[in-house]
Amino acid sequence: MSVQKFRMDLHQIPEVGFCEFETKQYILSVLKLLDCQIFEIGTGTVAFFDFGKQKTVGVRADIDGLPIVEDTGLPFASKRYGYMHACGHDSHTAMALAVATYVDDCKKQGKSFDKNVAFIFQPAEECDDGAASIVKSGVLQKLNMHHIFAVHVWPELPKGKIYSKPGVMLAQVCDIDVILGGEKSHIADYYKGEDTMRAACEILLELYKFEEECNKSEKCLLKFGKMESGNLRNITSDKTVISGSIRALSKEMEQKLQSEISNVVKKIAGKYNLKYEVRIQNGFPVVENDKELFDKVAEKCDINLLDAPVLHAEDFSFFANVCPYVYFFLGIGDGMKLHHEKFDFDMSVLDVGVDFWKKLLEI
Repeated sequence: MSVQKFRMDLHQIPEVGFCEFETKQYILSVLKLLDCQIFEIGTGTVAFFDFGKQKTVGVRADIDGLPIVEDTGLPFASKRYGYMHACGHDSHTAMALAVATYVDDCKKQGKSFDKNVAFIFQPAEECDDGAASIVKSGVLQKLNMHHIFAVHVWPELPKGKIYSKPGVMLAQVCDIDVILGGEKSHIADYYKGEDTMRAACEILLELYKFEEECNKSEKCLLKFGKMESGNLRNITSDKTVISGSIRALSKEMEQKLQSEISNVVKKIAGKYNLKYEVRIQNGFPVVENDKELFDKVAEKCDINLLDAPVLHAEDFSFFANVCPYVYFFLGIGDGMKLHHEKFDFDMSVLDVGVDFWKKLLEI
């Protein structure tokens, strides 16, 4: 079966993190025809091809979709209303299945590899704990994983080109919730209560100015995408919640941004006599490619260097608890951005990805 067929099949059955039940069954339906040992880890799966070697190379593919209503009009569009593969994970899984089939063919033909090969079909990349669930299972340690690779399709990079860089490639992330509380009042008597919405707006403006200053010295991000406040147009809001995210390329910058959030919220809440709470939930660490392993790949493969890290985040960094890794982008050209309801691309690039994976297995 072609990598494109795998992708079209998977695209129709998107499921969110740790609920990838049908996706897992589809993966298993392919793997069970191959000469590999299968480990099931929740909705995740690891397929191990034993070539009698001491060490193992890992191929990681994330398998979850997103809670997005698809609007592509594709003949193979999502059959699940409200869910969509809008981040390319169906493509990552499709490439991994195609390469697994190739490894099985090699094994049947008597061709060996320098290392055993393990395919890691990881759930819940979008939910924080998917990679951690695989690592905590102990399966990768049992298989003596030497290094792991991952490839992500990426818009706005030249179609069919592979990109990466040594060192930090993707940002660390933490989620922020600011909760403000006060006494509501009729807007005609606004002075009798506290206006939490106004305070929240002041907090946003001050923090965005701070973020602009920080970016002059080091690339970072502090943005809020959600505000919940009030019930009626003529009553001041007694509770406002703003939710956002930090992206940083160093722990120092992350701590600097977190500290400023606490300071600004405390100051403005005090100005308006509000109760307040700041909740900070740390997420993924930075994705930091192993420099020595990157150099080995660059010697044998055509890798285009990224100019700088990007502020997207990925839980692939958790695999550093097992072994070194390198993360790559597969350019898909100009088109819809990731997490967009119209996300799609020319699937011919997946053949490039499969060929690249075959080269990686030789390293």
